[in-house]
Amino acid sequence: MKHAIIITLALLVSTSMAMAQMNTDNTYLRENYLNSKTAKKAADKKAAKAARKAAKTQQTYYVKAKDGSITTKDKVAATNESIITPYLTGAVPTTTEGIVCFERTFPTAGKCSAEVIAALKSVAQDIIDSPASSKEISRIMQESGDTIIATICEPIYFKKAKWETDSTLIRYQYMASVSNGVAKVRMWLISYSYEEIGFGYKAEEWITDKAALTKDKLALRKANGKFRIKTIDYANALFARIEERLK
Repeated sequence: MKHAIIITLALLVSTSMAMAQMNTDNTYLRENYLNSKTAKKAADKKAAKAARKAAKTQQTYYVKAKDGSITTKDKVAATNESIITPYLTGAVPTTTEGIVCFERTFPTAGKCSAEVIAALKSVAQDIIDSPASSKEISRIMQESGDTIIATICEPIYFKKAKWETDSTLIRYQYMASVSNGVAKVRMWLISYSYEEIGFGYKAEEWITDKAALTKDKLALRKANGKFRIKTIDYANALFARIEERLK
Protein backbone atom coordinates (compact mmCIF):
# COMPACT_ATOMS: atom_id res chain seq x y z
CA MET A 1 0.00 0.00 0.00
CA LYS A 2 2.74 2.46 0.98
CA HIS A 3 4.57 1.54 -2.20
CA ALA A 4 1.49 2.38 -4.33
CA ILE A 5 1.09 5.76 -2.59
CA ILE A 6 4.74 6.63 -3.23
CA ILE A 7 4.36 5.73 -6.92
CA THR A 8 1.19 7.87 -7.19
CA LEU A 9 2.87 10.86 -5.56
CA ALA A 10 5.85 10.48 -7.84
CA LEU A 11 3.55 10.49 -10.89
CA LEU A 12 1.77 13.65 -9.63
CA VAL A 13 5.07 15.43 -9.07
CA SER A 14 6.30 14.38 -12.51
CA THR A 15 3.06 15.59 -14.17
CA SER A 16 3.23 18.93 -12.33
CA MET A 17 6.81 19.44 -13.39
CA ALA A 18 5.94 18.60 -17.01
CA MET A 19 3.02 21.07 -16.98
CA ALA A 20 5.24 23.75 -15.46
CA GLN A 21 7.84 23.13 -18.14
CA MET A 22 5.12 23.32 -20.82
CA ASN A 23 3.86 26.64 -19.44
CA THR A 24 7.42 27.94 -19.35
CA ASP A 25 7.95 26.89 -22.97
CA ASN A 26 4.66 28.52 -24.06
CA THR A 27 5.57 31.74 -22.26
CA TYR A 28 8.94 31.78 -23.95
CA LEU A 29 7.42 31.10 -27.35
CA ARG A 30 4.82 33.83 -26.85
CA GLU A 31 7.40 36.36 -25.70
CA ASN A 32 9.62 35.39 -28.61
CA TYR A 33 6.71 35.96 -31.05
CA LEU A 34 5.75 39.31 -29.50
CA ASN A 35 9.33 40.48 -29.96
CA SER A 36 9.50 39.30 -33.57
CA LYS A 37 9.35 41.51 -36.67
CA THR A 38 6.20 39.70 -37.81
CA ALA A 39 4.31 40.62 -34.65
CA LYS A 40 5.55 44.21 -34.75
CA LYS A 41 4.50 44.56 -38.38
CA ALA A 42 1.05 43.14 -37.61
CA ALA A 43 0.65 45.48 -34.62
CA ASP A 44 1.75 48.51 -36.67
CA LYS A 45 -0.68 47.60 -39.44
CA LYS A 46 -3.53 47.22 -36.95
CA ALA A 47 -2.67 50.56 -35.30
CA ALA A 48 -2.47 52.34 -38.67
CA LYS A 49 -5.85 50.92 -39.71
CA ALA A 50 -7.41 52.07 -36.43
CA ALA A 51 -5.88 55.53 -36.85
CA ARG A 52 -7.27 55.87 -40.38
CA LYS A 53 -10.70 54.75 -39.24
CA ALA A 54 -10.66 57.23 -36.36
CA ALA A 55 -9.49 60.05 -38.61
CA LYS A 56 -12.33 59.46 -41.06
CA THR A 57 -14.94 59.98 -38.34
CA GLN A 58 -13.59 63.41 -37.39
CA GLN A 59 -15.20 66.43 -39.00
CA THR A 60 -13.53 69.70 -39.86
CA TYR A 61 -15.55 72.69 -41.00
CA TYR A 62 -13.85 75.29 -43.12
CA VAL A 63 -14.91 78.92 -42.81
CA LYS A 64 -13.58 82.24 -44.03
CA ALA A 65 -11.96 84.50 -41.47
CA LYS A 66 -12.47 88.28 -41.57
CA ASP A 67 -9.19 88.76 -43.41
CA GLY A 68 -10.27 86.32 -46.10
CA SER A 69 -8.07 83.48 -44.97
CA ILE A 70 -9.41 79.98 -44.48
CA THR A 71 -9.66 78.65 -40.97
CA THR A 72 -11.14 75.57 -39.34
CA LYS A 73 -13.77 75.25 -36.65
CA ASP A 74 -15.87 72.53 -35.16
CA LYS A 75 -19.52 72.15 -36.15
CA VAL A 76 -20.92 74.17 -33.26
CA ALA A 77 -18.59 77.11 -33.81
CA ALA A 78 -19.19 77.06 -37.55
CA THR A 79 -23.00 76.98 -37.34
CA ASN A 80 -23.44 80.76 -37.46
CA GLU A 81 -20.81 81.37 -40.13
CA SER A 82 -20.65 80.76 -43.86
CA ILE A 83 -19.12 77.34 -44.47
CA ILE A 84 -17.05 77.72 -47.62
CA THR A 85 -17.86 75.53 -50.61
CA PRO A 86 -14.81 75.50 -52.90
CA TYR A 87 -13.63 72.30 -51.25
CA LEU A 88 -16.99 70.61 -50.74
CA THR A 89 -19.44 68.82 -53.07
CA GLY A 90 -18.25 68.63 -56.67
CA ALA A 91 -14.91 70.31 -56.04
CA VAL A 92 -13.01 67.20 -57.14
CA PRO A 93 -14.14 66.23 -60.66
CA THR A 94 -14.07 62.66 -61.92
CA THR A 95 -14.39 61.04 -65.34
CA THR A 96 -17.24 58.69 -66.23
CA GLU A 97 -14.93 55.85 -65.15
CA GLY A 98 -14.54 57.43 -61.71
CA ILE A 99 -10.97 58.68 -62.20
CA VAL A 100 -10.13 61.97 -60.48
CA CYS A 101 -9.33 64.40 -63.28
CA PHE A 102 -8.74 68.15 -63.10
CA GLU A 103 -9.10 69.55 -66.60
CA ARG A 104 -9.03 73.04 -68.07
CA THR A 105 -9.19 74.47 -71.58
CA PHE A 106 -7.43 77.65 -72.73
CA PRO A 107 -8.06 79.72 -75.86
CA THR A 108 -4.94 80.13 -77.99
CA ALA A 109 -6.10 82.54 -80.68
CA GLY A 110 -3.21 84.19 -82.48
CA LYS A 111 -0.70 81.47 -81.61
CA CYS A 112 0.40 78.55 -83.75
CA SER A 113 0.26 74.99 -82.41
CA ALA A 114 4.04 74.73 -82.10
CA GLU A 115 4.16 77.87 -79.98
CA VAL A 116 1.37 76.63 -77.72
CA ILE A 117 2.91 73.18 -77.28
CA ALA A 118 6.26 74.77 -76.44
CA ALA A 119 4.59 76.87 -73.73
CA LEU A 120 2.72 73.88 -72.29
CA LYS A 121 5.92 71.84 -72.26
CA SER A 122 7.83 74.64 -70.55
CA VAL A 123 5.38 74.61 -67.62
CA ALA A 124 5.91 70.88 -67.07
CA GLN A 125 9.67 71.19 -67.59
CA ASP A 126 9.93 73.97 -65.02
CA ILE A 127 8.31 71.73 -62.41
CA ILE A 128 10.47 68.75 -63.39
CA ASP A 129 13.63 70.85 -63.13
CA SER A 130 12.72 72.41 -59.79
CA PRO A 131 14.92 71.38 -56.82
CA ALA A 132 12.00 69.79 -54.96
CA SER A 133 10.92 67.58 -57.85
CA SER A 134 11.59 63.85 -57.61
CA LYS A 135 14.24 63.31 -60.28
CA GLU A 136 13.69 59.54 -60.30
CA ILE A 137 10.04 59.94 -61.32
CA SER A 138 9.45 63.35 -62.93
CA ARG A 139 10.08 63.40 -66.69
CA ILE A 140 8.55 64.12 -70.10
CA MET A 141 7.10 60.78 -71.20
CA GLN A 142 5.78 61.61 -74.66
CA GLU A 143 6.09 64.55 -77.02
CA SER A 144 4.56 65.10 -80.43
CA GLY A 145 3.45 68.01 -82.58
CA ASP A 146 0.26 68.56 -80.63
CA THR A 147 0.58 66.61 -77.36
CA ILE A 148 2.79 66.58 -74.28
CA ILE A 149 2.57 63.88 -71.59
CA ALA A 150 4.69 64.07 -68.45
CA THR A 151 4.85 62.33 -65.10
CA ILE A 152 5.38 64.76 -62.24
CA CYS A 153 6.21 64.06 -58.62
CA GLU A 154 6.92 66.75 -56.05
CA PRO A 155 6.02 67.59 -52.44
CA ILE A 156 3.03 69.58 -51.30
CA TYR A 157 3.09 70.98 -47.78
CA PHE A 158 0.29 70.91 -45.23
CA LYS A 159 2.47 72.65 -42.67
CA LYS A 160 5.97 74.02 -43.03
CA ALA A 161 7.89 75.56 -40.16
CA LYS A 162 11.36 75.37 -38.68
CA TRP A 163 10.18 73.09 -35.89
CA GLU A 164 7.55 71.08 -37.78
CA THR A 165 6.94 69.99 -41.36
CA ASP A 166 4.00 67.98 -42.63
CA SER A 167 4.04 67.13 -46.33
CA THR A 168 3.21 64.49 -48.90
CA LEU A 169 4.57 63.60 -52.30
CA ILE A 170 1.97 64.05 -55.01
CA ARG A 171 2.41 62.15 -58.25
CA TYR A 172 0.29 62.73 -61.33
CA GLN A 173 0.18 62.69 -65.10
CA TYR A 174 0.31 66.04 -66.86
CA MET A 175 -1.32 65.74 -70.28
CA ALA A 176 -1.54 68.78 -72.56
CA SER A 177 -2.75 69.02 -76.14
CA VAL A 178 -3.76 71.66 -78.66
CA SER A 179 -6.42 71.44 -81.36
CA ASN A 180 -8.44 73.97 -83.33
CA GLY A 181 -7.11 76.95 -81.44
CA VAL A 182 -7.80 75.46 -77.99
CA ALA A 183 -5.33 74.00 -75.51
CA LYS A 184 -6.52 71.32 -73.11
CA VAL A 185 -4.61 70.34 -69.99
CA ARG A 186 -5.31 67.44 -67.67
CA MET A 187 -3.93 66.68 -64.23
CA TRP A 188 -4.98 63.12 -63.40
CA LEU A 189 -3.85 59.62 -62.36
CA ILE A 190 -3.03 61.21 -59.01
CA SER A 191 -1.51 59.35 -56.08
CA TYR A 192 0.21 60.25 -52.82
CA SER A 193 3.08 58.96 -50.69
CA TYR A 194 2.52 59.81 -47.06
CA GLU A 195 4.09 57.93 -44.17
CA GLU A 196 1.13 58.26 -41.80
CA ILE A 197 -1.37 56.62 -44.18
CA GLY A 198 0.94 54.40 -46.15
CA PHE A 199 2.31 54.67 -49.67
CA GLY A 200 0.60 54.65 -53.03
CA TYR A 201 -2.75 56.09 -51.97
CA LYS A 202 -4.80 56.96 -55.04
CA ALA A 203 -6.86 60.14 -55.28
CA GLU A 204 -9.92 58.00 -56.04
CA GLU A 205 -9.56 56.38 -52.61
CA TRP A 206 -8.80 59.54 -50.68
CA ILE A 207 -10.13 62.87 -51.98
CA THR A 208 -13.39 62.17 -53.83
CA ASP A 209 -16.72 63.38 -52.43
CA LYS A 210 -17.45 59.86 -51.18
CA ALA A 211 -14.08 59.45 -49.49
CA ALA A 212 -13.50 62.95 -48.11
CA LEU A 213 -16.90 64.44 -47.26
CA THR A 214 -18.97 63.72 -44.18
CA LYS A 215 -22.48 62.31 -44.53
CA ASP A 216 -24.11 65.74 -44.31
CA LYS A 217 -21.77 67.02 -47.08
CA LEU A 218 -21.04 70.14 -45.00
CA ALA A 219 -17.57 69.20 -43.81
CA LEU A 220 -14.41 67.35 -44.71
CA ARG A 221 -13.06 64.40 -42.84
CA LYS A 222 -9.95 65.50 -41.03
CA ALA A 223 -7.29 63.26 -42.60
CA ASN A 224 -8.77 63.31 -46.09
CA GLY A 225 -9.63 66.99 -45.94
CA LYS A 226 -6.12 68.34 -45.99
CA PHE A 227 -5.25 66.21 -49.03
CA ARG A 228 -8.39 67.35 -50.84
CA ILE A 229 -7.76 71.03 -50.11
CA LYS A 230 -4.09 70.99 -51.10
CA THR A 231 -4.78 69.00 -54.27
CA ILE A 232 -7.49 71.43 -55.38
CA ASP A 233 -5.19 74.36 -54.58
CA TYR A 234 -2.34 72.69 -56.48
CA ALA A 235 -4.48 72.12 -59.58
CA ASN A 236 -5.73 75.72 -59.51
CA ALA A 237 -2.18 77.03 -59.18
CA LEU A 238 -1.02 74.81 -62.06
CA PHE A 239 -3.78 76.07 -64.36
CA ALA A 240 -3.11 79.69 -63.35
CA ARG A 241 0.55 79.15 -64.26
CA ILE A 242 -0.42 77.78 -67.66
CA GLU A 243 -2.84 80.62 -68.30
CA GLU A 244 -0.10 83.14 -67.53
CA ARG A 245 2.38 81.31 -69.81
CA LEU A 246 -0.09 81.30 -72.72
CA LYS A 247 -0.76 85.06 -72.59
